[in-house]
Amino acid sequence: MAHPHGHGKFSSKKKLGSKPEIFMDRDNDFASIKIASGIEAKSYLKDGFVFSEDAKGRIIEIQILNLSLLSRTLKKAA
Repeated sequence: MAHPHGHGKFSSKKKLGSKPEIFMDRDNDFASIKIASGIEAKSYLKDGFVFSEDAKGRIIEIQILNLSLLSRTLKKAA
């Protein structure tokens, strides 16, 4: 019997411009999470993360430096 609202295949399609946008570069041990649109006016480094803010002080992007260290730290915490 067919289920009209059943659980089918998961879609890998992503709307262009939707947030968050995630970029990972394992070769350079780096990841970036763009959480909002905007132009970076200021950025600062805190605990291995780079936070980018727009002119109003809203965080628009988080960059993860040393991505491999983050994954090891999370595994130890679990």
